[in-house]
Amino acid sequence: MWAPLRSITVLLVAFRRYSPRRGRRLRLDEALLDRVLLTRVGYVVMLRVAPPIDKALIPRTGGRLSFGGLNKVGLLTSTGAKSGQPRVHPLALIEDSDGLLAIGSNYGRPNHPAWSANLLAHPECTVQFKGPPGPYRAELLTGDARAAAWASATDFYAGYEGYRSSCAPREIRVFRLRPVAG
Repeated sequence: MWAPLRSITVLLVAFRRYSPRRGRRLRLDEALLDRVLLTRVGYVVMLRVAPPIDKALIPRTGGRLSFGGLNKVGLLTSTGAKSGQPRVHPLALIEDSDGLLAIGSNYGRPNHPAWSANLLAHPECTVQFKGPPGPYRAELLTGDARAAAWASATDFYAGYEGYRSSCAPREIRVFRLRPVAG
């Protein structure tokens, strides 16, 4: 193999971390997104640019496409804790055997995200993720369930560990969103 090509191949393989949850190394597109999100520019884009785009794009594509990672972001519609009005929040969602995981990291900022307070006050919500919107019920995880969900979250996105240290002493809320039959 041509030496420069071999060097590039070795670099790309090292760049793609192993994901225990997926049982494989990240694909190149997943690894690039993971790395970009860990930069200051990625942080600002995901905080300020992506949410308004996702609010428009996700409903138009039936939940199959989002700005921030193809099919990793969904729309959570919760009831405002104080206002009682519907609030729409684009969130990275992690598929779990019992539903979806929503991580209240708030990008490592010191306060909990508003949507997490909404779910604590009104656990019934609507989620549009990889398909049409459907009814869900949120559960705040604690103890072993939270620890297992947190392990899945940090495997899903390595930046959650950095968020945890930057928002300390606040504990990041982790919710399981379970589909409601009916």
